Amino acid sequence: MKDYDDLDFFGDEEADNEKSKNKKSEELEKILKLEEEAKYNFDAENLEEIINFYFDNYEFEKALSYVNVLLDIYPYSTDAWHKKALILDSLGKFSEAIEYFEKAILLDPTDKEIYINKGITLDNLEKYDQALSCFLKAVEMDPYNPDALFNMGLTYEKLEKFTEAAECFESVLKINSEHKDAYYELGYCFDFLDMLSESINAYDEHLKYSPLNYTAWYNRGIVLNRTGKFLKAIESYEMCLALRSNFPSAWYNCGNAYASIGRLHKAIECYLKSLELKKDDPFTLHNLGNAYEELGDFDTAVSYFSEAIKADHYNYESYYGRGNCYFNFGSYDKAIEDFNSAIILCKDYSEIWYLKADAEHALGKVDDAVKSYSMVVKLDEKNYDAWYDYGCALFDAKNLTLSMKAFDKAIKLNPDWHEPYYEKAKIYFMKENTESGIEMVEKAFELNPSDRFEYDLDNDWKKLLQFLVNR
Repeated sequence: MKDYDDLDFFGDEEADNEKSKNKKSEELEKILKLEEEAKYNFDAENLEEIINFYFDNYEFEKALSYVNVLLDIYPYSTDAWHKKALILDSLGKFSEAIEYFEKAILLDPTDKEIYINKGITLDNLEKYDQALSCFLKAVEMDPYNPDALFNMGLTYEKLEKFTEAAECFESVLKINSEHKDAYYELGYCFDFLDMLSESINAYDEHLKYSPLNYTAWYNRGIVLNRTGKFLKAIESYEMCLALRSNFPSAWYNCGNAYASIGRLHKAIECYLKSLELKKDDPFTLHNLGNAYEELGDFDTAVSYFSEAIKADHYNYESYYGRGNCYFNFGSYDKAIEDFNSAIILCKDYSEIWYLKADAEHALGKVDDAVKSYSMVVKLDEKNYDAWYDYGCALFDAKNLTLSMKAFDKAIKLNPDWHEPYYEKAKIYFMKENTESGIEMVEKAFELNPSDRFEYDLDNDWKKLLQFLVNR
């Protein structure tokens, strides 16, 4: 959710860095003089300058020691108590910080900035409802305070209340139409709310003000990918990678986008780059397996699926992917073993049961195949192919009654498909119901005229039966 503006990018900034060093050196020299004076003269303005210097330069322990000195001298200084709370927050001592925010509020209950900063610390403590109360208090004092509204939006995000969060960020933009971080967070919220075009527009607005924010380019790519605009998503990921080449998630998702448009070799390049940066990542290894499987390189696919399983043995998809490769090898026993492992992890995925059934049927394990096909049609009742294959397995198991019912179901789901009629014809002929058998053959010929041939049942019945057996 956070914006990143301090990005490494191309260009020589040595001159700017030199100026910055000189300025800091001058400031440090001044602070050292003030520190020396503070030993003898406890001037509030000098102490505040020292505190602010160390706070701004992330030397929080030093800042804390000087703010304690200031409070010893000026125990009723609202600003000093407020500053101490901010320093403790920066040190990660959130509970202590709250104590001092409350002291500051007792001294000045009208200071909205204290409520905002207390709210941020409560957010850090994951006390989100209390944080929202602080932000609301600040908004009551100043309805057009962008900091209060913005931080309220961030807290709503953490509560996954994205509608409320988006309303906060939109309110910020009504106050300040150039608030780049509000556009960024709005893009994030709209993504979760499935308002994808609005999300892209928000990221585009943000990038006008922060074109070097690689996370914005990355998030934009994710949303574009969700809309099916894979080429635009790739452009966005590649912009992200131009800014931050060691971002494994960007390489991974760029690979996914390339895979979605069928550019599998390019996808593999991206996945391998991601793997260099995030070794043994199970998702990347799995997708490499998928890419090689689609290319027909089943040996390499099996190798990557095996590595994915080693990295995460609870990922059913990798067992399924490797099992599919073994199936294509004709190694049905190994395939069934993997499908069984996948089913232990995910019992309700019909495709696993379907391939398992096909492998069992191919090995002649008809009873097992019948059980597996029955699971497929239970999980996916409208899959007419599965009903057809279930009928074939039941036919091989000599269960002609249930086989007929399965073919009827396939016909009901897809009445224009000719194959189930041929299978029903076989059953009728086996039951010596020649008339119904011929009726089924003629219906199949009607649906698929290219199969039709002339026959005389009295003289060509063997030819007709051979035609049906060979199907």
